[in-house]
Amino acid sequence: MKKRIIIGAVILLVVLYAFRVYKVNSEIRAVKEDIIPFGTEREVSNSVNMKINGYTVLSKEEAKEKYDYDLGMDEEVKIILVNVTYFSKTNKSKTVDTRPNSIEKTGYSTATEMEFYHICNSLGLEFELKGREEKEIILPYILFKFQFKPNEWEKIEDKEFYISNSRYPVKTKWMLK
Repeated sequence: MKKRIIIGAVILLVVLYAFRVYKVNSEIRAVKEDIIPFGTEREVSNSVNMKINGYTVLSKEEAKEKYDYDLGMDEEVKIILVNVTYFSKTNKSKTVDTRPNSIEKTGYSTATEMEFYHICNSLGLEFELKGREEKEIILPYILFKFQFKPNEWEKIEDKEFYISNSRYPVKTKWMLK
């Protein structure tokens, strides 16, 4: 008799626990995705718009030759330079913060390479836009070979990367192609 009561109590606790987990999971909103097609201008902050203009992929040697940038390590890398324009849509000055931008694909994400950013741009990671002004910058990202499978690395330039600058509750995906 005592054994049945204990088993019944355990089953009741498991059912209550499962119900509670289900209730909590149903209350938490799933992340929504906002996919922004290549070349589309969209607001990123209060009256500041952004547009992806294009990108180029460089090897370590090409970065050294074109930008005098030395990574200082022997690892094989690809450097993706994303050309972006920011627009002020108001007559007032606005501050633009480029730090939230990261390059991503399913299962991979990396932030802007700050040292290379300062080589490519005369502006800081945070800069001012005067009223109705637009500024073009380059967002550099370094991808290391060890972060990808060998067959993936060989075709890395064909992969579908995107820039993301917000993740929750809406994840933005600024498509590069």
